[in-house]
Amino acid sequence: MEIRECSRIGGGNGLFATKYYKKGEVIHVLCGTILNYPTKYSIHIGNNQHIEDFYGISINHSFEPSVLICGKNVVAKNDIQCGDEITFDYNESEISMSAPFYTEYGEYICGKNDM
Repeated sequence: MEIRECSRIGGGNGLFATKYYKKGEVIHVLCGTILNYPTKYSIHIGNNQHIEDFYGISINHSFEPSVLICGKNVVAKNDIQCGDEITFDYNESEISMSAPFYTEYGEYICGKNDM
């Protein structure tokens, strides 16, 4: 996996596959600082557990994600080709977000608690 500029989000970074991953395959195990509160860069991994992982901080949100977060495992939701961006749906795993979604006009979009 590699972190590089993501044109889909207008210049920010994203995480991209450097090899093929089969659906259901664990493509990464999150490791790093575990906190008992969410941050802008953390991923929820369990009750009051949020991890800041080197690669995880670059996994962008998508409503059509390529991976699922299952505890500390990042699992391919479908086959991922070399060069594909690795994304997950923040609303599926994040119980509360430190930085919820807003439109470019500052309008609140959604968070898991809104669904």
